[in-house]
Amino acid sequence: MSHPGSRAFWVLWLGQLVSNLGTQASLYGMGLWLFQQHWRVADFAAVAVVVQLARLVVLPVLGKRLARWPRRRAMLIANGIGGCVTAGLALLLLRSGAQVPVALLLGMLAISAAAEAALVLCFSTLITTLVEEGPAQTRAAGLFASSDGLVLTLAPFLGAWLAAEAGLRGVLLLDGFSFFWAFLCVALAPWPRRALGAEITALPATAAGTSGFRRQLRILLRHPNQAPLAWLGMALALVYAGCEVLFPAWLLAGMEPGRLGLALLVGGVGYGLGVGLWAWRRPGRPLVWLRVALAIQGWVLIGAGLVVFEQWQPIWWLGVLGFTVGIPINLAALQVLWQQQVSGPDQPRCFAVRLTLESWARLVGFLGLAALVDGLIRPALSWPIWPAWLLQSLGTGPGRPMAMALGLAGWLLLLTGVRQVAALARSSPQT
Repeated sequence: MSHPGSRAFWVLWLGQLVSNLGTQASLYGMGLWLFQQHWRVADFAAVAVVVQLARLVVLPVLGKRLARWPRRRAMLIANGIGGCVTAGLALLLLRSGAQVPVALLLGMLAISAAAEAALVLCFSTLITTLVEEGPAQTRAAGLFASSDGLVLTLAPFLGAWLAAEAGLRGVLLLDGFSFFWAFLCVALAPWPRRALGAEITALPATAAGTSGFRRQLRILLRHPNQAPLAWLGMALALVYAGCEVLFPAWLLAGMEPGRLGLALLVGGVGYGLGVGLWAWRRPGRPLVWLRVALAIQGWVLIGAGLVVFEQWQPIWWLGVLGFTVGIPINLAALQVLWQQQVSGPDQPRCFAVRLTLESWARLVGFLGLAALVDGLIRPALSWPIWPAWLLQSLGTGPGRPMAMALGLAGWLLLLTGVRQVAALARSSPQT
């Protein structure tokens, strides 16, 4: 990257990566701790629900005002708020050793999540300003989008280890440190002059007064190019959120505990392969890559719902690897397609709507799939009406309800991907 702002992009990306890792590790550590108290999937999802609700509250406000704020100042304020709140709570725990109520912990994580949402929105609207158009921008967009998947791969290791070794205090201390690191990266990054002012993304006067959040939402969902991207993003967000809860719960309940760590390790390798493949190829036709990765992930999840999938161990491990390879490719392709469809001045409002929709989808994924397992699939397996051949293919073990829910998520991802990619291809043949 030879563009003057590329160095700033790399510094900001590193800061955002560490910040997001701290937040997700806290989410995973607390969620895993709650799940192990009563072995209910709904408990595992409780922390994630609070985090998603915080993002849903703050994103519409940011979408209306972000275009008027200097990005550097907004990111410094967001990092400062998140870091002070989380580090302050962690220091209180370490000093007094008192048991802080869960409600207070959830409230603090909600504030940190709101600050993280502000950082993500700010950074996502800076890419086209910091990095020159072409292969370098494609690679940068891919790194930005795929960092979420990287965090989801590393956070379970870090969150589970901290929860076991240092308890919730250690998890929150990590979250506070990550915000402080991100603050330093924003403060010390070599920002180019044209990226420092709010005017770089100011909306045209004709659009500023007529594009409220609800209006922007209606425009996006009716747009022939943006609507398919929105539906694809929501499907991915829902399915990935469900996998965050269901996959470790499946392994902990239905398989030997040691498999979870090895599966996460294989997933990390797969994710790294996906990132490397995108960065190496820097594809000029991201829609083709998106179509292939969606198809592979959909069939892998569908296979998870079958007992035979567990019995064929090489196929099972290959499925874990293939699914995680597709995560960064899907996220990167989607980010590039969004940047191609939305001009720089329109990105703050449009991306705020996009992130809000994806946050709602993640919330549905956490709540809906957990409720599906605990409230429907688990009790339904005990009904005497099912034929023997069906139970033999689906199974009745303690981990089967989670595996069956993953299979349903696979059908959702596959069918949504086929329909929306086809719609996008018809409206944008050049992509």
